[in-house]
Amino acid sequence: MPWELVSNERLSEYAPELYGALKGKSEKVFPGDPVLDSAALACASSTELTSEGDASCDLVITDPPFGGLLHYSELADFFYVWLRLVLKERYPDYFSAEYTPKMLEVVANRARQPGKDEESNKSNADIFYQRLLTACWKEAHRVLKPGGLLAFTFHHSEDAPWVAVLESLFDAGFYLAATYPIRSDETKGTGEFGSKKIEYDIIHVCRKRMEEPQPISWARMRRQVLQDVRRLQEMLEHHQEEGLPEADLQVIRRGKALEYFSRHYGKVYKDEDVPINVLEALVGINQLLDEEAGGIKEPPPHNAEPFTRLFLRLFDGKAELARDQIQKFLRGTESAPSDFVNRGWCFERSKVFHLTPPLDIARDWQGRHRKGMTSDYDQARFLIGACFEGSSINANETLKNPNFKPHPTLSALLTWQRAHGATNQIRNAAAIASSLYRTWESKHQTPEFKQRTLFFTEEDE
Repeated sequence: MPWELVSNERLSEYAPELYGALKGKSEKVFPGDPVLDSAALACASSTELTSEGDASCDLVITDPPFGGLLHYSELADFFYVWLRLVLKERYPDYFSAEYTPKMLEVVANRARQPGKDEESNKSNADIFYQRLLTACWKEAHRVLKPGGLLAFTFHHSEDAPWVAVLESLFDAGFYLAATYPIRSDETKGTGEFGSKKIEYDIIHVCRKRMEEPQPISWARMRRQVLQDVRRLQEMLEHHQEEGLPEADLQVIRRGKALEYFSRHYGKVYKDEDVPINVLEALVGINQLLDEEAGGIKEPPPHNAEPFTRLFLRLFDGKAELARDQIQKFLRGTESAPSDFVNRGWCFERSKVFHLTPPLDIARDWQGRHRKGMTSDYDQARFLIGACFEGSSINANETLKNPNFKPHPTLSALLTWQRAHGATNQIRNAAAIASSLYRTWESKHQTPEFKQRTLFFTEEDE
């Protein structure tokens, strides 16, 4: 821009002699800093920045597409078809095609990529979006210098596309250095359409990961995040007094937690061989912030897996929940009822979600390889179900099975269920299972077992 607007009030402070000549609220000034001659524009794909060499850039700034919210190439066709009429002769390389290219557009378009991948339970459109976005980040990683920065904005109204962006970003070798929430789209009136849901522009500042991340347990990371959030509290309270909304403060807290997670991405373990993914991390972070705000008495064990803790909070002392209740509870948690139904933890009948009885879970595991029983919830419910009267399942056989690796939080989950089980039968069975497990645990205090337990159960309490 050849000129800028400067406040007349500010000008009068620096040059009082001009005060009488100033009119209105601002004046145009010409700073004399034109675009440098080295600037170059290129029409290219973000997956192939062939004009840029390796480690040649100090800064990459971008604004990635928001999942399937807007299909930019189709929107661009509205202008392109008219511009093409007058520009195709002058710029044949760019305007010869009848429409803009669409096949490699980084959006989730279910018309172009229909269907669903059964293994991942994701739509093909979402898989395509994340794969190409990762390719773009990898190319940005290639052209950035070791100390360079990647900065991008992302409109935040729902978390599913945000999870895809963060996952692809971390997979490309970046970590979050900082996140800044900016209130956005506040001047669009009451008749907005696509922008109606958008609440934030989140500015992400990222750096290249230059060394292998160190392994860390989710319990230990949770403790570190909690300590840092508490250190931020005084500053955040000051901002709140200045009028910053609580929702913005939560984004700041969550951003700080994600910074920790991104530095250890791929090596944050919920169990010995199972790293936690971005969605689980967000679920766990939201729970941490929610509980830190107060109002939750006797929450599930802190070192349990994030989805386990969320599910136990839902069905704390309850065997069923109406669909609208569970949907309200899960709003803003990055999870849906299907996350629990697909795990076999509950089922829906007549708009009511019912807790899958522990005995059914135990019987479902009969005859199956115990090596596959890695979820802390499945392990706890199996032992509780096996301890139901008349179950005909020997819980000790599973505990003695060399393929069964008890989750570090198993004992705490069984203890918690003694008081918070949905029925008397569940609570009584949990008490028996807890006693059996403590007896088994006392006889298996090998150095390896102690070290593993310490790694995964280090807590903040």
